[in-house]
Amino acid sequence: MSPITINCSIDLTEEELFQVLLRRHGGVIKYPTISPEQLANIAREEEELAAAHVSIDGDYPVTEGIPPPPLPVEPPPLPPKQPRGRASRVNGAAAGGEARSTPIAPPPKVNRLDEALDEPAMRSLLSKVGAVHPLKVKAITNILEEVGGRRRLSECDPATWPAIAEEAQKILAEYGA
Repeated sequence: MSPITINCSIDLTEEELFQVLLRRHGGVIKYPTISPEQLANIAREEEELAAAHVSIDGDYPVTEGIPPPPLPVEPPPLPPKQPRGRASRVNGAAAGGEARSTPIAPPPKVNRLDEALDEPAMRSLLSKVGAVHPLKVKAITNILEEVGGRRRLSECDPATWPAIAEEAQKILAEYGA
């Protein structure tokens, strides 16, 4: 039979440890005898401690002369928040101008067909078509095959991209995007 090793930790008070040891040794534990001279030395040491104003209460360690641990330092408070005042800036009152009665209109949409079409712009446009069209990828593939002549944008001739973009714009307008 092979030996079994167990490593564990048990928290015991002094009394509980004493009881365990007492049972282990058959209920007989001999205390060391203290001579009257040793007893006098212990009493003298206790008197010296009392004279030095060092008190030992219970099982606590002596802490006299040891500075207390530092208290955690709180960070300084944050300055008060400034009011946003966004509405007054939008209406021009913050800049010293007169307040407008109507908000600023959004900038007009730039027609992507007028700009030079690059691949990221084309992919973005085709992605919008896929987002609004019920056939999604099939709608994109149909545009590319019918107008560009290939199934992928990277395979289509860049000269056909304006026509592809125009067809995509028509589909977006048709589906209200």
